[in-house]
Amino acid sequence: MEVPLHEALNKNSIAAFDRGSQQPLVNPLPEAEPQASAAAPYWLDQQDHTGPARGYAPFLGSDFTYPVYRNAKGYGAVGDGRKDDVAALQNAINDDPNSQTHNRYQNEVSTRPALVFVPRGTYLIKRTLDMRLNTILVGDPNDRPVIKASPDFQGEVLIQGYDFATNGAAGTTNFFTAIKNIVIDTTNINKDKKVTALGWGIAQACHLTNIKIVMPDFSSGHTGIDINQGSTIAVLDISIEGGFIGINNNNQQVLFKDISFKRCTTALLQSGGWTAVLQGATIESCSKGVEIPSGGSVGSLVILDSTLINSGSMIKFRDSSRDNGDRNQQIILENIDIAGPNPVAIGDDESVKLSNRKHVDTWIWGNVNPGTYQTGKALTMQPPPSLLSNGRFFTMRQPTYQKYTKDQVVNVKAVRGHDVKGDGKSDDAPSLNAILAQNAADGKVSYFPYGVYIVKSTLFVPPGTRIVGEAWSVISGIGSTFGDKNNPTPVVMVGKPGQTGVAQIQDMRFTVADITPGAIILQVNMAGSKPGDVGFWNTHVTVGGMADSNVNVACGSPNTAACLAAFAMVHLTSSSSAYIENMWGWTADHSLERGGFQNIATGRGLLVEATKGTWLIGTGFEHNTLYGYNLHNAQNVYAGLQQTETAYWQGEGSQQNAPSPWNANPKYGDPNYSWCAKDSQACRMGLAQNIDGGSDLYLYGSAFWTFFHGETQARYGSPESWCVGKICITNQARVTGNPKKLYWYGINTKSADIMVLDGKDNPSRFNHPGGWPPGGVIAAYLTFSKA
Repeated sequence: MEVPLHEALNKNSIAAFDRGSQQPLVNPLPEAEPQASAAAPYWLDQQDHTGPARGYAPFLGSDFTYPVYRNAKGYGAVGDGRKDDVAALQNAINDDPNSQTHNRYQNEVSTRPALVFVPRGTYLIKRTLDMRLNTILVGDPNDRPVIKASPDFQGEVLIQGYDFATNGAAGTTNFFTAIKNIVIDTTNINKDKKVTALGWGIAQACHLTNIKIVMPDFSSGHTGIDINQGSTIAVLDISIEGGFIGINNNNQQVLFKDISFKRCTTALLQSGGWTAVLQGATIESCSKGVEIPSGGSVGSLVILDSTLINSGSMIKFRDSSRDNGDRNQQIILENIDIAGPNPVAIGDDESVKLSNRKHVDTWIWGNVNPGTYQTGKALTMQPPPSLLSNGRFFTMRQPTYQKYTKDQVVNVKAVRGHDVKGDGKSDDAPSLNAILAQNAADGKVSYFPYGVYIVKSTLFVPPGTRIVGEAWSVISGIGSTFGDKNNPTPVVMVGKPGQTGVAQIQDMRFTVADITPGAIILQVNMAGSKPGDVGFWNTHVTVGGMADSNVNVACGSPNTAACLAAFAMVHLTSSSSAYIENMWGWTADHSLERGGFQNIATGRGLLVEATKGTWLIGTGFEHNTLYGYNLHNAQNVYAGLQQTETAYWQGEGSQQNAPSPWNANPKYGDPNYSWCAKDSQACRMGLAQNIDGGSDLYLYGSAFWTFFHGETQARYGSPESWCVGKICITNQARVTGNPKKLYWYGINTKSADIMVLDGKDNPSRFNHPGGWPPGGVIAAYLTFSKA
C-alpha cells in the first residue's frame, strides 16, 4: 500500500522541528459528513456520462453529443501490461466524433473540454502520449493506473503535457491541462538512454497532483519531469523514484509542493527560470539535492519546510555576492531538517557555504532589506500556531473522496424537481442553490458535470458543501444583480459571516458572462473548524478571453472605461479562513478563441482581509486595474509563490491612469494612487501587491512581471509598447500602514524602478539588480518584521 506523502513525512526517522502547534480556528457547527465506504469502483466513473445529466459543451453550436467524459477502456485500452495501449489512450484524448477531422487536435482552449478516465491497470506504451489543451487525464485514486514504457519505446518523452498541436505557440499560452492519480514508469528503458517520463512546459491553470514517477536506479539518462518552458504556478504532491534528474525546471516561476525524491542522482535541477519555491520536499538517498548551474538565471530560490535524508548537500549554487550588475541565485532556506553528514549548502566550486547541522531555521544568501547583500544571514522566527501543522506551514492534498460510493455523490443535473441546464444561457441559480443546500444537509458531494452554469443571482455555497467539477465546469454571472459598481455583489458566495464548517471546491472555473461592474466573482466569508475545511483546489477565476463570455468580443476599445468587466476577482473577508491551492485569476490580455482585442478593466485581483488563517499555495492574479493582491489589515497569512502581470493597457500611451477607470473605494481598502503625479502614467499602473497594515504575514516567492505598457488596439504588437530592456512601471509593490511581523522572502520584479514603495528605504531595482532583466531581487524584505 502506498503511503500518502504527508503521512510519509510524519514517519521519517528524524523529527520535524516544532515551530508551533495546530489550533482550531473557530468552533464548528454541526453538519453531516459523507460516510466512507469499503473499497468500491471510483464514483467518478459511475456517474451518468451518456444520458441527459452528462457533461455538455454548450459553445459547440448544434453539437449536443460531444463526449466530455471518456473512459480509456471504451476506446480499446486494455491495461494488462502486455498490449500496446498508446493508440487507444491517444484516441481517448483526441476524440471529437462530430467534427470534420473527428479529432481534438488543434483544440480550442475552452469550448471542447475532455476528462479522460484511466481505470486501474498497467498500460504499456511504445511511443509518446500527447496531451491536448483543456484536458484532464484522471486515474483511479483507489489504485492508480500505471502508464509504462515498453522495452522498445520510441521517443524522448512518455507523456508530453505541452500540446504541440498549438503550432509552436509558447508554453506560456498552453493553458488548462492536468494529470491526476497516475503512475508513470520508465524502468523498461535502458537506464542510460536519454528519456523523460513527463514533459511539462505549460502555463497557468494547469496542474499535476498525486503523481508517482518510477525510473531505474543509478540512471545516467532518465528525467522524471522536464519543465523546459512555460509559466505554470504549481506542481503538487508528486513522488519520484530513481532516475538521473528528478525534476529539471526552466519555468518562469513555480511552487513545488510536497515532492518526494528518492534515489535520484540530482533531485531538482534548476536549470533556468526566474524564481521558484520548493515547499515540503523530502530528498532521500539522492547524490545531490537542489543544483543551480553556475550560469543559471534564477533570481531567487526558496526551500521551505523540507527534509534531507542520507543525501548530498541540500543546495549547490553560485555565489553572486561579488558580481557586477545582476546578482542571481539568491537562496533562502527555512525550516530544513537534515539527517546525514554532508554540508547543507555548497558553492559551485564545492566550497562550504553552510556546514552540516541537524536543523536550519532561516538562512539567507542574498539581498536583505534593510541592509546589504548577506552571505549566510541566520534568522529565528516563530509563525503563529494557527498557520502550522506539525511545525510546518499547513498544506493539504486535493481531496478525491475516493472511498465514497456513487450514491454519496449527487450530479447537480440529475436532481428531480430542480432543473439545471448548464447550457450557457438558462439561469441555473435557483435550482443550484436548492441542490447545494440539500446536499450540504445530507453530507453529499455535489458533482458538476461540465457545462456553463449561468447565475443571475448569487450562488450560495453553504457550510457542509463539497463541489467537484468536470474539466473546469463554469459558473458564470450575468445580469442586473451584478451591475452596480457602487454596490458590488458576489457571483459565488461561500458561507455567511460568522458561519463555520466545510466548503471544499475543486476543478471549477468562475467567471462573468458579460460586463458586470458590480460583480465580486468569488467571495469567501466562512471559516472551518480546522485548516483545509474551507478550501479551493485547481479552481480558477477568469474575465474575458473565452467563447463563453461576451466580454471576449465586447472589449476591444482602447478606452477601458467602456469595459468595467468585474469589480473584483476574489474577496476573502475578515470572517473567513481559506486554503487556496493553484488558483489563477486571469483578466484576459488576448482572446483564446473567437474574440478580438481584450482591453478589459477588471477592478481588483485578490483582496485578503481575513485574520483567522489564510493559505495561498501557488496563486497568480494578472492584468487587473488596481492590484493583483491586496492584503488589507490581514492577519495570519501564508503565501507560497504569488505571480502577477501588470495590465497590458496601462502605462505610457494609455487612455486611463489608475485608479481610473475605477474609483478607489476605501470600504474595500483600495489604494488611491495619491502618491503619484496626476500625469505620471508609469506610476499609475496597477500594483502587483499592496500591503496595508495587518500582522503575521509570511510571503515566499513573488514573481511580479511587467511586459507591456499602453498596449491597446492601436499599438497591439507594436515594439513601442514592449517592456524589453527598459523600465516601464515606477512602483511594483507597496507597503503602508506599518504592518507587524511581515516576513517577505524572494521578491522578483521585471521592468520596475521601485520594487517596494514603503516610505522608508523604497528598495529599487537599481540597488538590487537580478532576475528577469531589467529585474530586481530581494532575498529577504524585513523592514516591518518586528512585532
